[in-house]
Amino acid sequence: MCIQERIKENLLEEIYTDIDKMYDFMDQNFDLYTEHHDQVIKQLNRLKDQFYLIAINSRLS
Repeated sequence: MCIQERIKENLLEEIYTDIDKMYDFMDQNFDLYTEHHDQVIKQLNRLKDQFYLIAINSRLS
């Protein structure tokens, strides 16, 4: 694994951790209806997917 790939992997881990923290914050502080809870999870997972695609298809600056 080259250095750039390792850096991207570390950045993704950090981003994913932050997104998981957002979910935890929402879950702990809001009493969401099931459909809203599911929507939050769906949107956060979509966000993770987008960051993954950006990391794979882009060079580091």
